[in-house]
Amino acid sequence: MHEALHILAVLPPFAESDWGAAVLPWLAGIGVALAGAAAFGVWALVSRLDKFDALAQRLDTLEAIRTGLQALVKERSDLDLRRIEHVLIEMRDGQRRLEDAILRATQSALRGASHDVTEAPANPDDPGQRIIARVLAQGFDRVQLVADAAEIERLLAAGGPQEVLVEARRNGVLCKGRVLLRDGAVTDVELTPAYTMFP
Repeated sequence: MHEALHILAVLPPFAESDWGAAVLPWLAGIGVALAGAAAFGVWALVSRLDKFDALAQRLDTLEAIRTGLQALVKERSDLDLRRIEHVLIEMRDGQRRLEDAILRATQSALRGASHDVTEAPANPDDPGQRIIARVLAQGFDRVQLVADAAEIERLLAAGGPQEVLVEARRNGVLCKGRVLLRDGAVTDVELTPAYTMFP
C-alpha cells in the first residue's frame, strides 16, 4: 500500500514534465492495445471451448450408436445359421422341382401340340431334342451337343446315370458343361462360362 502511494506521488510530477506529457498518451495507447489483445485472447479461448463441447456431443452420439449396435447383436445372437442354411437348401430343391415340373409340362405340351403348324415340330421322343429343350428352358441359346445322336442313344441304352457334354451361350458368353441323364430323363444341367475354367 505504501509503495502504491509512492508511485502515485511520483506520477504527477512525471505527467507535468514535457517528456512525461509526450510519453503518457503512448503508454495509454499501449495499455488499451494490451487490454484489447487480452479480450481477443479470452474470446478465442471461449470459442475454442465451444467447439470442443460440440465435438464432445458428437462423441456422445457415437457412444449411443455403439450401445445400440451391441443391443442389436445380443438380440440377433439367437439366429441359428444351420437353420437358415437348411431353409436355403429347401428353397433351392423346391426351385429345381419347379423347373422339372415346368419342363415336363413343356415337353407334354410339345407332344400334344396340334399338327396344324406349318413347321415340323421337334421330336420330343428324341433324347437330343429333350436335352436341347431343357438347356433352352434355362435361358441359354445356340445349344450344341458335343456327342452325336448315335452316341447319345448308346449312352441311354447302357442305362443308369449318364452325362452328355453340351456347349451353349448365355448373354453372348460361351458356356460349357454337361447335362445329367438318368433312365432317359434329364435330371440336371451344369453349364458354366468358359472363362471360369481357366486359372
